[in-house]
Amino acid sequence: MLEDDDTSGETGVGAAESMPYADEVLVLLPTIDIRLIEAKVPLANAKKLQQILPNLIEEYVLTGAQSLTVQALPPIPGKPALQRVIALIDRAWFIWLTKQLEGLISQRVRLIPECLLLAIPGSEDVNLELPAIAYQRTEEGLIFTRRTGVQLGVAWVERVLDRADEKIILPKALQDQTPTEFSWGWLVIGAKQFLKDNALAKSANYSLNLLPKTFRREAGKGLSNLSSYLKRKRVDANTSVSTSASWTNPAIWRQPAQWAKFLVASVVFGYSLHLTWLVVDNWRWGNQMEVLAAQSLTPASITKLNQDKEQGKAQDRAIGITSSSANAVINAFTKQVTQDQRRQGLVSDADFAPMAAKLQQLKTAFGPEVLQKLDYDGYGIDFEFKPGVLNLPNQQADAQVTQKARALGLMVKVLGPNRYRLEPFAGLGS
Repeated sequence: MLEDDDTSGETGVGAAESMPYADEVLVLLPTIDIRLIEAKVPLANAKKLQQILPNLIEEYVLTGAQSLTVQALPPIPGKPALQRVIALIDRAWFIWLTKQLEGLISQRVRLIPECLLLAIPGSEDVNLELPAIAYQRTEEGLIFTRRTGVQLGVAWVERVLDRADEKIILPKALQDQTPTEFSWGWLVIGAKQFLKDNALAKSANYSLNLLPKTFRREAGKGLSNLSSYLKRKRVDANTSVSTSASWTNPAIWRQPAQWAKFLVASVVFGYSLHLTWLVVDNWRWGNQMEVLAAQSLTPASITKLNQDKEQGKAQDRAIGITSSSANAVINAFTKQVTQDQRRQGLVSDADFAPMAAKLQQLKTAFGPEVLQKLDYDGYGIDFEFKPGVLNLPNQQADAQVTQKARALGLMVKVLGPNRYRLEPFAGLGS
């Protein structure tokens, strides 16, 4: 059955390849060829569920489960999640039917049991134009189809001994029902009603489709014909987009949303990996600097370094803190280089004049009257800003000062509230 832009509908019999284009194809599987049973299904992912289903249906079938295709229909909103409907179809018949449907030229193909087009007995939303029981004539007799629930239905064959007798006799439990013969007139109404009722994700049979998920990938011939047809269809100005192809239809955005999630996850993973590499590379670079600096220290500098470490540990134990001496080797090497330059009469970057010039650059960035105090110890300048000059909390003020110094190619360390130290030999690579 094809549901296209033309609401009048056309009838005909032919191969799947001969059918015209349709925005959506709704294929009706005879209920006599499928068995729908209601059972308790454990909560599991799709892969695990396919392994569990054959064991759940052993008590409902006489033959082995290996000859059947077993599917669990989507849960019904508002019903217990463990209570699911399981569809059983002969595997060979299902494979043949799937191959036949691959020739359909459509953006979406759905396969459902034909019983779902019938009215639900006792339901408040019964469509008066739809029958509760339908039948069709065959050589063996009459095939009756009846819908028993939202996703449930049954079909059975009644043998007719006297074919001249047109009277249709139902089982005693259904004597009050009036069967209706299958016809294109009410099938079109039922199909439109089914598509309308299940156009939203909150509907009971929104994602119900008996075709396998690999159907689209296997349907290469149909999709190639669809591509050529769509090129011709865009030229036709009289063609209107159907409701099922509307941009507000969640089904259209399902696959793009999955790709968007994959893209966001890839970007986050890439940034995390890059950040991890930067942290590791910075740590490795720092260790290399420590090793190179330690190799260049003189015996006098090494002795002074060990004395400073012991003195620092003693002071930390006295005040009950634990400090880090990660940059002790770099500081010792800096002092050694500064002393060598001064003994040779050269101007060092740690001299007062170069340090004062750098501090002047930093002071200009915050205003002319921001300094309250400064101390020069021969290897750096400790300076203090006036309270309230930055008008920011301590952490934000410290971050602003260090960022401004880094932008100017300077090295500034935080000593305390409004107190900082300007180090020499910084910004040489800027």
